[in-house]
Amino acid sequence: MSEPVFHQTTDAVGFSVPSECAEPSERYTDDTAILTAARCVAENVLLPAAQESDRATEPNRANFQALANAGLLGLTLPEAFGGLNASSAVQWEYTQILAAACGVTTFVQAQHHGPSRMIANAQNAELKNAVVPDLATGKTMCGISFAHLRRPAPPILRATETPEGFRLDGTAPWVTGWGVISQVVFGAELPNGRFVYVWSPLERKDFADLFAPITEGGTLTASEPLPLCAMNASGTVEIFLDNWFVPREHCLSYSDRDTLRRNDRNGVLNAASMSIGCASASLRVLSETAEKRNLPTIRAAVESLAREFSEVRAQIVDWNKRTAEPEFFENAIRLRAWIIEFGVRAAHAAVAANSGAANSLSHPAQRLLREAMFYSIQAQTSDVMAATLERLTR
Repeated sequence: MSEPVFHQTTDAVGFSVPSECAEPSERYTDDTAILTAARCVAENVLLPAAQESDRATEPNRANFQALANAGLLGLTLPEAFGGLNASSAVQWEYTQILAAACGVTTFVQAQHHGPSRMIANAQNAELKNAVVPDLATGKTMCGISFAHLRRPAPPILRATETPEGFRLDGTAPWVTGWGVISQVVFGAELPNGRFVYVWSPLERKDFADLFAPITEGGTLTASEPLPLCAMNASGTVEIFLDNWFVPREHCLSYSDRDTLRRNDRNGVLNAASMSIGCASASLRVLSETAEKRNLPTIRAAVESLAREFSEVRAQIVDWNKRTAEPEFFENAIRLRAWIIEFGVRAAHAAVAANSGAANSLSHPAQRLLREAMFYSIQAQTSDVMAATLERLTR
């Protein structure tokens, strides 16, 4: 029987692990250098602290400092603002690398990249110049709340347009990164059913230069961090807004339900990168267990799951390059369901192979199983849910 596929001498997606991190002057010459820096931080900082980070009561600041020091919190931002302007392919690979090391850190920093890019793409030069450079360096971080816009029920966060800007009322759920973020991009529904996306600091005084004197600014308060089974250390809260004023200049964009659905369909494989990273980490744990316990059944499981992992990952990579083809969505949704189901199965195998030891909170197998569960519902649309349930019950 051949040796297991995954070893500690490689990272979770098969690349060799750099023993030392490159100096900043050597790091950003090309895409390979960016991914090498990501693997260095993942293997040398995130992975050794993954159990501790998972069990903490808030996001692990040291992890985000390491990513900031490596310039990686500006991964998606334009070079003009100090970012790396990485391609979507690099962003996707980068996310797999981080997710194979520490799920909760990957999730929180992912919530930073999206809204940061929205701010950088906005029309307001003053806002961009004031905010984006610090987002690129990681001096500040941003959160986002818009998934609630997918709900068919009455809106839970409403926006009323005024001559000066917008007033927000209601609840912004699932804001991640409380404790490390200083600002949020809110998605809210207007009376006409359209959506508006606006930038707002948590404390206006921290960005005083961007605000004229406000006589009636409303209130913004947050819940305590929500107790979660998975990603409990993500600092996920609900934010309650009462007549909260956002100047018109801080409007980033408008959208509607059809556009949101179209973007969800086109980007259905984006979230698969975290599932892939988690699955590869589970295979690493399973492979290490096979080497320690030397049981044929565990080795056979490693080989079988590794072959399936290679196949599903290869198909996802292939279809991620074919988004314009008519058959893209039907294949993408099939593959998204497959990697969701496979990720849970691979983590479950790691738990089973480690027997009672996996029940300890100090063991990575149980953490990975909880992370795989989380990826089953992350960025979930009705299409993703249907495809997942079909795969699970076929």
